[in-house]
Amino acid sequence: MAEKEIQYIIAPNDLRKKQKMAGVNMNLDPSWVEAAERSITAAKFDYLEAAQEDMVRLATAYDNAMKDPANRVTHMTELYAVVQSIKGQGTSFGYPLMTAVGSQLARFIEDCGENLTDAQMEAVKVHQEALRLVMQQKMEGDGGPIGQKLVAGLAMVIKKIKGE
Repeated sequence: MAEKEIQYIIAPNDLRKKQKMAGVNMNLDPSWVEAAERSITAAKFDYLEAAQEDMVRLATAYDNAMKDPANRVTHMTELYAVVQSIKGQGTSFGYPLMTAVGSQLARFIEDCGENLTDAQMEAVKVHQEALRLVMQQKMEGDGGPIGQKLVAGLAMVIKKIKGE
């Protein structure tokens, strides 16, 4: 079979020209930036309320998983979805420590699978309590030295459970 010559087609990049034709300039109006910052600040309070609701859902899913081991996979799927929500929004609203703890918990669940043992569930409980502490103390930012120790301590719990 004869080999065909490879032909590369480079599409034109006309985006800038199209923007100019549409009358769009590349300057941001400072009032837009200020309005966005005000909106984020207002949303921060909404986040705290939503995170409190997520904490209730997290605790409920955990309790259900412990009380109903036969359906633990179902409850852990719900718990994992809540953790994803917590970790996905924390940094956006000034709580990267929530994201860090949530990410660590999500990776732990992913590594273990959804049918966790009781010992693994204890590690989930410790992370849940850490998230609750961050919310109660309103530990914005990375939590400073305390936040770093918290994340490091949770990592040690995971290593112990995994036998590392």
